[in-house]
Amino acid sequence: MAESPDREQRRRRRELLRRYHPDLGGDAEQFVRVLLSITAGRSPGSGTSASGRPYAAEVRFVRRPRGLARLPAWYQAWRRRSSSPPRVV
Repeated sequence: MAESPDREQRRRRRELLRRYHPDLGGDAEQFVRVLLSITAGRSPGSGTSASGRPYAAEVRFVRRPRGLARLPAWYQAWRRRSSSPPRVV
């Protein structure tokens, strides 16, 4: 059974994004170029995410701390969560 054209396009798009994604060893600049070329090829009404919001024009890459540097970041996030009032169920 052959895949539908929509399903095949989605599979190819995911394959390209995985190949160039910076978290998976790809180049960030190449990833942005591929992402822009994919979104430019869509019809005008389909430039929205699943939530209905338009895609951001700017792509940001965030580096999260690795190794022991993660501990202070985790502790700060934990303190923010623990200082909030308890939820009422």
